[in-house]
Amino acid sequence: MPKATTPSYRAYLVRCWREKSATDEEHPWRFSVEEVLHERRRKAFGSLEGLIAFLRDELACHPGELTDEL
Repeated sequence: MPKATTPSYRAYLVRCWREKSATDEEHPWRFSVEEVLHERRRKAFGSLEGLIAFLRDELACHPGELTDEL
């Protein structure tokens, strides 16, 4: 269901942690993001790139509005 209006303010809680692996190899980073103002939705990611792509989509900015400085 599309949102009726696009809020001008968003708040998210981002969590970052390393997963334990069965071997001594490098532990991969994992991420989750939770919206804290509205529905309290939580979504998990296996990469930083996935998290950033999600936030870009959530913010639904016009092309060029978000820069790589994010």
